[in-house]
Amino acid sequence: MKRLVLATVTVALASTSVRAALTTFTYSQSDQSTGTGTIAPFVLNDAGGPISFGATPMPAAVVFNPLPGAQTPAGFVGAMNAPTGNSNEPNVAVGLTWTGSVTATGTRGGTTYKVQIPLKFVDKQTQTPTDTNDYNWNVAFGDSPANGADAVGTPRFAMYLSRDTVIDNAETSDTFQRYTQLTHTLVAGPDSFTNTDLTTTAIKDATDPAGAPTGVDAANRDLAFYYGWRDGASAGTILVDSFAVGGLLNADESTLQAVPEPSAVMLVAGASVLGLRRRRGPA
Repeated sequence: MKRLVLATVTVALASTSVRAALTTFTYSQSDQSTGTGTIAPFVLNDAGGPISFGATPMPAAVVFNPLPGAQTPAGFVGAMNAPTGNSNEPNVAVGLTWTGSVTATGTRGGTTYKVQIPLKFVDKQTQTPTDTNDYNWNVAFGDSPANGADAVGTPRFAMYLSRDTVIDNAETSDTFQRYTQLTHTLVAGPDSFTNTDLTTTAIKDATDPAGAPTGVDAANRDLAFYYGWRDGASAGTILVDSFAVGGLLNADESTLQAVPEPSAVMLVAGASVLGLRRRRGPA
């Protein structure tokens, strides 16, 4: 069982403000070392008017594979054989993770600008007229007896936005957001499933929905998507075929700066050299 899922993961931004400098990204990982993605074009408004930023490459994810090396057959993203529990404290789910920020380049008139886009989850955005998911995914998974992986059982799965890194057997506030998914029956022989953000009906944001217990969410934490076996009986290794994610990012307007034209830089450098010569006088 090896299927490549090339998912297009998009987010509607019908009601988001240009002033917020929101944009979206898509990313698809097809095996442990092959992934590609894009940050969409966006517009940022400051006092001088709109600045148009073009598409920016999404950096390669750092793949977290709980069963590296020979335990994961070639061609798969990762493998798992233990339950995550409520918050993936034991760090046993297959994940795509990022840190840091990306520099986007834009223009207004004849001036070039740069701005940093932190690779972090954003606070919930409410789209109109219909609220949609801020974050999306498409995960192909199952097992592969031909590759020595034949899982049997009835595991229930979950998607985690970030994870609880405090190892205390309790759900730590403001460390993760969990979306419990379906229970699947794995039988002897090959099994193949697909899970997406639309498999269940809850709106998929980094912040808890209204009415849910507050304080357990992933907003403002580094981007990290983990898909794992939450609970339920299972034995054997479960493989992730492909892992596609997408959603919102927010450009940091405080980092916006104009890029000097090369001619202006050369002019300043030339003036500095001339001033130095005048101070030195004749040789």
